[in-house]
Amino acid sequence: MTAPKTPRPARQQFSSRVRLGVTGVDEISERFATNLSEGGLFVRDDKPPLVGSLVLIEFVLPNGQPLCRAAAKVVHARPATVPGDKTAGMGLQFVKLDTVAQSIVDKLNAQVQISRPVSDTATPEPQRLTLSPLESPLLAPSGPIVGIDLGTVNSCVAIVQKGVPKVILSPQGYDTLPSVVFIAADHEVHVGHKAMERMILDPLRAIYGSKRFLGRPFTSREVQSYGHFFNYELVAHQNGRTAAKVGDKILGLEEVGAHILRQLRSMAEQTLGRTVSRAVITVPAYFGETQRAAVREAGKLSGLHIERILNEPTAAAVAYGYGKAMGKTVLVYDLGGGTFDATVLRIDHDAFDVLATDGDPFLGGSDFDDRVTEYVLATFERGRNIEIRKDPVAVQRLRFAAELAKRQLSEATAAEIDLPYIAQTPQGPLHLKATITREVFERLTQDLVDRTLTLVQTVLDRAGVTSDDLDDVILVGGQSRTPLVRQRLFERFRRRPSTAVHPTEAVALGAAVIAEMLHAGTTVKLADILSGSVRVVRPDGQTECLLRRGTRLPAQVEFEVPAEKGRAEIRVVLLRGEEPLAKDNTLLGSLSFPPIASSAAFGAKAKVVLRINADGLMTVSALHPVTGEHKALDLSLSGN
Repeated sequence: MTAPKTPRPARQQFSSRVRLGVTGVDEISERFATNLSEGGLFVRDDKPPLVGSLVLIEFVLPNGQPLCRAAAKVVHARPATVPGDKTAGMGLQFVKLDTVAQSIVDKLNAQVQISRPVSDTATPEPQRLTLSPLESPLLAPSGPIVGIDLGTVNSCVAIVQKGVPKVILSPQGYDTLPSVVFIAADHEVHVGHKAMERMILDPLRAIYGSKRFLGRPFTSREVQSYGHFFNYELVAHQNGRTAAKVGDKILGLEEVGAHILRQLRSMAEQTLGRTVSRAVITVPAYFGETQRAAVREAGKLSGLHIERILNEPTAAAVAYGYGKAMGKTVLVYDLGGGTFDATVLRIDHDAFDVLATDGDPFLGGSDFDDRVTEYVLATFERGRNIEIRKDPVAVQRLRFAAELAKRQLSEATAAEIDLPYIAQTPQGPLHLKATITREVFERLTQDLVDRTLTLVQTVLDRAGVTSDDLDDVILVGGQSRTPLVRQRLFERFRRRPSTAVHPTEAVALGAAVIAEMLHAGTTVKLADILSGSVRVVRPDGQTECLLRRGTRLPAQVEFEVPAEKGRAEIRVVLLRGEEPLAKDNTLLGSLSFPPIASSAAFGAKAKVVLRINADGLMTVSALHPVTGEHKALDLSLSGN
């Protein structure tokens, strides 16, 4: 009988490896004493990995044998801006040491303590190598990685067990978790189904649909145009970020996302019976750099280390085609609860190449619900000569009933709405009863479906793909179950859309497949593109395109920014969008060098390097041409 194989430990996902030649422990102590005693290291590198990346450091003897190893996180990265730039490199902070490396650091720390001068005043303790308990674990050799679909209306978490991806059910037995956070009067927080239960009686204390505004500045057109449609108030938070205000409580939208992620994490831990601290999280393909950064921040706040940010259509395509040795060009039609994505991909065995993508953050199932709610509300108010729309509880009850009726209309030709005691009048209570036919529902929502097809055509044109070139249309998202959607797609493409993937689970299942591959140390080719152009502002208010929409990721561009006319100040302002005027695009962030008292500063040009990684996250590094000062851009939402 063959003994069972011991599972091999998962490989760590290091962005790069640094090998430093030494003759022995003494040379390490002499050459790197200061940095090592402070728990870090600076390494020269013209193209360092992004901040937050994990790096393996190996001290190697002359015979090629490793002496000791350390894992470190990149806390500072400065790419070279000119050839031979000696200041380029990365600052590393240790997160794990092997036995030999730990003994060296302990010895150096002891030397620092002994050599510290004695005084009558209290002396601070020397800096020790400690891991902050607030940081999510960056090294989890045997820890599982889950796949998470962080949705606008519903979220989902999945894992791979015995080679099969499966969705983790909520405590109530559902395959999705409502993306709702309820803040009680005593500030107690409820998430998911518990939040929904309380929302119907006190809708003004529930935060829902917040993903639509996650990572957007409060002054953005989206927040100012659509924010007033929600029961809760949207306000400006720190650094100009958008936050939700419930009563006297202000909650950043990253915190709202963290509450949802924390609940999903708890569900996974209960199922697996172990700690979960790593995840692959999906986002809409059109999400910009600041929105992706906000998702990472939400993950960090929830105690999750985000191994990868994955586009939702790409995740759905992985669920559809991974391991099936297919060669197909497909359209992913993703109509979820709050957003719509259309993406054309080429699948070649286990390589997934995005050809074009676009989407609408304000087009989804909740907009279909709004149409039914308004129709029933207006009909009831006219028939009874009464106004109930100012009663938030009555409207919320109707909205829940409208959503249920909409779901029923995917199977039936008519649905009943029956809400007793919807309002109180001097003559007594009023009951609301209404019948919604599929014909009426389709008439109310036909323009929404038309909007999705317009975006589909835009994506096909950008990809240079015709209907005849497509091998399949993959339906994703709960609203894609609507008969009208399937009918219109059939009329458009003369083929029935594929039902090979579960519409509400496919994205999470695809993310779980990628998570499992990361855990096992294997790779899959996911070639994504930049969904929106990145531009820099010129002194005349016009913009220059640095990276065009559709550029393959990862991408890098180097450019120069001159000092402002008549001043010695240099300011780099980056935007996202397709318009030539700065005011018509979305601010990504900015950095500036203050004026200096030197005639050489006038007309000088700062050298700037912009990099976007495979996850769509951006870093910017600039070098002042006169002072040599270096600045890096953290994506700010305030523009300061």
